[in-house]
Amino acid sequence: MDYAGQIFAGVLVMASAKMAARIAADLPEIDVPSELIVAFEHDPDAGVNAALELVAGIRRSGAFDGAHLVPVGRYQQVATLMRERDPSS
Repeated sequence: MDYAGQIFAGVLVMASAKMAARIAADLPEIDVPSELIVAFEHDPDAGVNAALELVAGIRRSGAFDGAHLVPVGRYQQVATLMRERDPSS
């Protein structure tokens, strides 16, 4: 089957250490770095930062037409940090 549409990568923004640990335990097909879970102890925006790093890597790779962010209640933090990193976005 041929598909001529766009393909977007899905990026889930982890909202907390508890969420990240639960996803790591319950969904083995999703890789949640243990460093991310630890990072939440010192930075409540650790999940947002990790998601934006993933998006930047997706952009650089050219493998997808874009990324779909699932911010899980972190809409403001995602928007603010995206503007700070790339004012044109």
